[in-house]
Amino acid sequence: MKKSLLVSLFAASGIAIASSAFAQLPAKMLPLAAEVVVLGATVDSVDVKKRIVVLKDDKGNLAQMNVAKSVNDLEKVKKGDVFLVEHAQAVAVGLTAAAKDAKPGVSGVRSVTIAGKGSAKPFEETTDTVYATVKISTIDQKTRIVTFTMPNGEKQKVKVDAAVLGLEKFKAGDDVMIEFVDDTAIGFVTPKK
Repeated sequence: MKKSLLVSLFAASGIAIASSAFAQLPAKMLPLAAEVVVLGATVDSVDVKKRIVVLKDDKGNLAQMNVAKSVNDLEKVKKGDVFLVEHAQAVAVGLTAAAKDAKPGVSGVRSVTIAGKGSAKPFEETTDTVYATVKISTIDQKTRIVTFTMPNGEKQKVKVDAAVLGLEKFKAGDDVMIEFVDDTAIGFVTPKK
């Protein structure tokens, strides 16, 4: 199994993060669906003074990237390093019904940005977490497919993993807590030889 950029960056920098939960949330949110996209390019040149990195894709195309001052340790980036962007989105549901007085909509938002300092290579990660109450539109217990109606009226269909217990307790029309996580990590890594 391939290690993600997030895992290797946290392991390399020794950062531990404790997440805090909002009081109205269920004690445990279980993942329903997740999608991860990883993009990469090779560093062609670095101008630390101007904070410019030129990247080359697998077809030889060059692109210039201006690096924000919030990204630490740019001087550690060298030609031949790999620039990675990992973007993950996930949906999780609490296996308890939302409170009777809970209105559909967002009940909390948390954003966290981490910029590594003193790590092997520079990186930055931004995580946005949105908590919302949504309604179950349809539920198929056999296929474990659930369709939620989002606060904006949009429908979201997800396959509930078999590890999520208690699905049989829910029916169409129930309000449940949903957690949306949007995580983007950018960083540089030295390719393995």
